[in-house]
Amino acid sequence: MPPMSFQPATPEEMQERIFKLETDIEWLSRRDQLTGLLNRVAFLSEVDGHLLNKTGLNCGCAMVEIVVRGMPRISGTLGRHVADYVISSLAARLNRMALPPNTTARIDHNHFAILLHDVNDPLEALTLAKGILTTLSQSVDWLDRHLVVELAAGVALAADNEGDGANFLHNAELALKSATNRGGPAYAFFNPALAQGAKRRNDLLLAMQSCIEKNQLSLNYQPVFNSQTRQLAGFEALLRFNAPELGSVSPSEFIPVAEEAGLIDRIGTWALMEACNAASAWPNHLTVSVNISPEQFYSGTLVTVVHNALELASFPAYRLELEITEGVFLKDSDAVLTQLSTLREMGCLIALDDFGIGYSSLSYLWQFPFSKLKIDRAFVNALESTVMAKGVLQSIIGLAENLGLKVTAEGIETEAQAKALTELGANYLQGFHLGYPTRVADLPGLMMKAARDRLPQPANSDLSNTTVRFAG
Repeated sequence: MPPMSFQPATPEEMQERIFKLETDIEWLSRRDQLTGLLNRVAFLSEVDGHLLNKTGLNCGCAMVEIVVRGMPRISGTLGRHVADYVISSLAARLNRMALPPNTTARIDHNHFAILLHDVNDPLEALTLAKGILTTLSQSVDWLDRHLVVELAAGVALAADNEGDGANFLHNAELALKSATNRGGPAYAFFNPALAQGAKRRNDLLLAMQSCIEKNQLSLNYQPVFNSQTRQLAGFEALLRFNAPELGSVSPSEFIPVAEEAGLIDRIGTWALMEACNAASAWPNHLTVSVNISPEQFYSGTLVTVVHNALELASFPAYRLELEITEGVFLKDSDAVLTQLSTLREMGCLIALDDFGIGYSSLSYLWQFPFSKLKIDRAFVNALESTVMAKGVLQSIIGLAENLGLKVTAEGIETEAQAKALTELGANYLQGFHLGYPTRVADLPGLMMKAARDRLPQPANSDLSNTTVRFAG
């Protein structure tokens, strides 16, 4: 065979090759490698271009962001390659549905986005989004398996957009978050209130981070009374957050933000240390109970944190009660029960808060030896207005007695409620009718007054408790 001859490329051929190479590089830089759809940067560039070509509020387009939920489960059970196959299959479906001039993109590992052109009406945008979800939600075949996917969508109109393409996409992301945070339909529409709420949460998060660093959190203490003698039995310590730029913020608002941002473990550790230290100066018949966030269990350090708090405050474990809600069992309940058992062996008491409003309180009573039940204030509030409330409360208190548990009724706002709960057998009472939250500096005076009013304790009287809570 004769040797192959090498023919140098002509200038025209070299120019054509360079042009093709540049074109390929540009195409690759704008595309998602797995699906071939536009990537986030290229998509936002396309959106910006479309918005610049339109004037006024009626620019005629809608943004839809879609999340594919459950991908970690598929990846963990079948492998990453199967998860990639599912995403690729969904991308192909999406590309077939969203024909030009509509623009599709993969903006994250399990997020898609679509810019729908010539859409002005919210109902039309929502109808198109629902149709896309319906088609994408069909199962994906993998070998002999039919893989079921779960999706949600957020929809935003350009008429509500006050910025560039990134802000437009952000509006759809806020709507998507709203859809995934609530029950019902797996889609939601953007409205300005969502943006205001997101700004409030961001401002709150920044203020919390600053307050934690500057140690500006505080605890207030609400008295708890023995139901039979009305003697002071202890205090419920309420976490307070007063930001200089935001003012006083309710725990019901800042605790969810702290949990989502991963700050609750630090806050919970501080509250536990602070409560044990404060209670170490109280009379020995008072105990302190600390409400534990589910995230503190999931961190895996709770037992060590509790041990350190007891050691640093020289506070005996039998005077510490840890208060939990059913929410701690929603993830990895076995690990939670293991930690609770260890804490119980250390001598700590365990209370189940908000009893009666959860979905499976009774099942947990069989799994773990709690020390106390706290009746949710919703039952107490209904006592004077609903005939059935008394029967329900009687059943709860009777169940606790049969299991050897003490009962605290919280949210007492009238003397009639206090008397009724006492007659039904509740051991402890707390609420605004009996006492308001008090600063730690004012506790000595309150205790001195309680000591003057104190009646003789029954010989078989049990220790009372106080509670440190993240909601007030």
